[in-house]
Amino acid sequence: MKYLQYPYVIITFLAVIFLIMGLIGLYFTIKSIKTAKGTAQKGFCGIGKMENDFEKATNLRKEHSIIYVSISLDSMKRIYPESKAVRMYEQIKKILFNHFCLGADGEISMYGQLNFVVMNNLDAEKTAQCIDRCFSEINEAFVKYGAVNVARLNFGYYITSSTEVSFKTALSRAKQACSMAEDKNVLYCQWDISSGKKFERKIQIENHIQEEIDNNRFFLQYQPMVDAKTNKIMGAEVLSRLNSKTQGVLSPRYFLSAVNNVGLNEKFDYYIFEKNCKWISIDKNTRAKYVYTINFSRSTLCDENLAKNIISIIEKYDIEYSCIAIEILEDKNLSKDEKAIMISNLACLKEKGILTLLDDFGKGYTSFGDLTDFNIDIVKIDKSITQNSLTPSGFVILKNIIRTAHDLGFKTLCEGIETEEHKKMVVSAGCDILQGYYFYHPIPVTELEKVFEKQ
Repeated sequence: MKYLQYPYVIITFLAVIFLIMGLIGLYFTIKSIKTAKGTAQKGFCGIGKMENDFEKATNLRKEHSIIYVSISLDSMKRIYPESKAVRMYEQIKKILFNHFCLGADGEISMYGQLNFVVMNNLDAEKTAQCIDRCFSEINEAFVKYGAVNVARLNFGYYITSSTEVSFKTALSRAKQACSMAEDKNVLYCQWDISSGKKFERKIQIENHIQEEIDNNRFFLQYQPMVDAKTNKIMGAEVLSRLNSKTQGVLSPRYFLSAVNNVGLNEKFDYYIFEKNCKWISIDKNTRAKYVYTINFSRSTLCDENLAKNIISIIEKYDIEYSCIAIEILEDKNLSKDEKAIMISNLACLKEKGILTLLDDFGKGYTSFGDLTDFNIDIVKIDKSITQNSLTPSGFVILKNIIRTAHDLGFKTLCEGIETEEHKKMVVSAGCDILQGYYFYHPIPVTELEKVFEKQ
């Protein structure tokens, strides 16, 4: 047989090899088609495929949305067996696909260990509606699996426009929107230029806040407080400002959240407190005649060494205890143990003659219970109650708060007085101390010294 003779042997061998390779190629092609089909049915694709589809849609000028879904089941895993958290996760996956992919021409991809990225053709309004419906069903699953308050879910989304952006940029914006939602403690946020810039600014401030404190870039301003009976200045609230290296001069609304988020409350509170004490010590004869109220977060007031640290700083600058007052901020709900430590600290300070104010009464975490729990001297009534006193019902509320405080032996301070009408109402309600733009805006130390000289 000639096929077994040279060179036909080589030709035959090569033909067989090519035939085998063809059959192998056909096998893997069929398998990949089945796999792709199965993946599509399950709704999950690779992030690379999503990126390619995104670029195709961009080239065709099609508007579409990128949604980033962040899931945290850490608390659930600590409470329940991990198998239960896994079942909860699988249920979330199923619900996400049903809402964002079926009927929305969408794709979904796993991103990291627990998170997801979704792409579909929904506009902003429909995306928000879809998230609400999706979370409603997920919340039912939370109830079923006992995951309410122990599982966290946030969404961030970015809607493409005629402006072309890369997939990576779109995804980055969706992730940023998700971080905004987490930061605001809401279910979802949409990225836009304005919110994006604000968030980036916030992150920049947080990244540099430690450096700003260490480099002493904060300065003080003061807002005087007026005695309701004599109309004379009795003291001032100490307010901090930041001369940021990267952001310029910032008010507390921009940097206090950064201080809290980075966990620098204690360091910042002691830093501002010492800064004020040092300023008083430069001219004790004039400045120590007045009372200076300084904000302290509740987390700092729960420091077991707080009283010792406060007393040490006052003694370091050799100033009178009576010119210092601590304002208890309403920034945190306290546990039983934390409250006990705080009460002990305030008692130690009171023994030295340091005054205590309960800030923003009627707002946030402050309540009538705080009046009995904390041995305070002054109740500082929130400006919302002050300004609502122009209405009949608002005046009744203000008057009863002041009367209750007086019955308990506390003085009252109304902040947020901005008009003559505000002043008349709070004075007629019996308030002891007045503060607000009607009298003084926050002023630098040089202006405060001039006010002292006039008085």
